[in-house]
Amino acid sequence: MLLPFIGYAIGRRFIGYVECEGERLTDLLNRAESIVVRETFVENFEDDTVTNLGDGEVDRNVLYAIEASGGRGEAARRIHTIRHRLQVQLGPYTALGLLHALPGQMPLPYLHARGPMIPLSDATIGFVSRAGLQMRDVSTLIINREMLDWVRADDDEASAFPGVPVHTDRA
Repeated sequence: MLLPFIGYAIGRRFIGYVECEGERLTDLLNRAESIVVRETFVENFEDDTVTNLGDGEVDRNVLYAIEASGGRGEAARRIHTIRHRLQVQLGPYTALGLLHALPGQMPLPYLHARGPMIPLSDATIGFVSRAGLQMRDVSTLIINREMLDWVRADDDEASAFPGVPVHTDRA
């Protein structure tokens, strides 16, 4: 099944389709160092140009975030989770969304135990293009934990991000 794909890199985004057969996009991205994107267009934020690349491979390490749509994966693999609000800065992108964690579990340490690509539900991604500040609301935004500049968290969760500045609500 081909799923729509929008991947955010420095100054541009890749728009196309990826092949996901019964697998969540997050799982596919965590399993592979790169992803094949079909019918790819690249939108450049600096000059608003759009270039047709056709089919190509995109290295996961250049992607700060990916908009996910389509299936939620196998129903048998879904578990009950508690949602926690999370704000992050990933290079030129700011994202706000809901991180899902197991009941009774601190969400950010749980985040550190997962693969590098982490889904946030009911998310907003903000960035600057030639047209000015852009804000996109998406049902699921997959963020690249390895590209985090900072995360907003409380003091108890800060230890989950060694080497990443943690902003708390306390100034």
